[in-house]
Amino acid sequence: MKSRMIKHLAVYLLTLNSLTAFGAIAQQQLSKSELIEKYTHEPTKEELRRALQAPVTSNSDFNGKAADWRPAPEISDYKFVLLSSEAGFSEAANLRYSIAQNLPEGVKLVLLVSNSNAEQVKRTYSQYISPDRLILAKDTGIEGGFWARDSFPYPVVNGQGQLSLVGAKYYRTFRSSPAVASSLGLNMTRPGFTFVGGNLMADDNGVCFTIDSYRRFTTTDNDLINSYGCKSVHVLRKYSGIGDVDEVVKVLSTNLILTNTPEYVNDFKSWGYNVVMLPAVPNSYRTYVNSLVVGKTVFMPTYGISTDAQAKKVYEDLGYKVVGIPSNTLSDDMHGSVHCQTMAYPAISEQQLMDALGLEKIQ
Repeated sequence: MKSRMIKHLAVYLLTLNSLTAFGAIAQQQLSKSELIEKYTHEPTKEELRRALQAPVTSNSDFNGKAADWRPAPEISDYKFVLLSSEAGFSEAANLRYSIAQNLPEGVKLVLLVSNSNAEQVKRTYSQYISPDRLILAKDTGIEGGFWARDSFPYPVVNGQGQLSLVGAKYYRTFRSSPAVASSLGLNMTRPGFTFVGGNLMADDNGVCFTIDSYRRFTTTDNDLINSYGCKSVHVLRKYSGIGDVDEVVKVLSTNLILTNTPEYVNDFKSWGYNVVMLPAVPNSYRTYVNSLVVGKTVFMPTYGISTDAQAKKVYEDLGYKVVGIPSNTLSDDMHGSVHCQTMAYPAISEQQLMDALGLEKIQ
């Protein structure tokens, strides 16, 4: 384990040292170094150092009943989509507005806001979604939540359909996990290890997938089993991207998987899955797999290239409506896209949601 982490760390540091300039967002007031620190999807050297010092073993067992819980499947009956209100450049803002405007009926948008930007967020988003479907979750420390999939607590469910949350340590400062959990009226367990939600995905049976990259940090298979309730864990080799499973795998059901990586196909088939290929964009961080599926709507990254139409057809042939979200800057410079910036939770009661710590419903 230690030698593998050293190898991943060496590769990561080479990547970090070769980050390109954020030319597409040069008009922003932040300097290049500030933009890298604030919006890059990868940890800094110091953040990585701290993450690797986190405990190797889990301190979480759902009150001794971990076996009763499973990670919420990638395709769940989502009723809430969560986003940070932070949007420091145009594509990030457009992603948020596109999701707000196209969420299926019955699904609400929860935006994490600070006291200073709550009123502006309320005015802006009222143009895109009806007030009764827009909820502001206020907290004083929303910084670090831009990549919601990594930073927000991860949903887990039991056989009775009850929902709980797992708030593993994030590699950068993010203090709002307890507020999110409280706002949803849910329990949250806090394992001691560092992990990111983008590197965990589950099917309907609780079978989990993760990429063997530095973004596992010190997490072991047993940590995922004991803390998230994974029935079993398939660890996939890293071939592209920064090393998160949501860049290369989309689990659509108990036996159907989408991927853009041909090297995985034989393994998936040997594990009993049918495989559908999405087009890959070679030598880049661009990926059509990094989508958000809510009901029968897919929010899919687009790049203004010919493979956009091919990827759209794959989803449409499976019965989905596709909402394209331009992601050139997101993918090229920020190393992520739609799935990375969103978190989604299954149904809970409205009263639980409204009794939140610092939660406010838009009127």
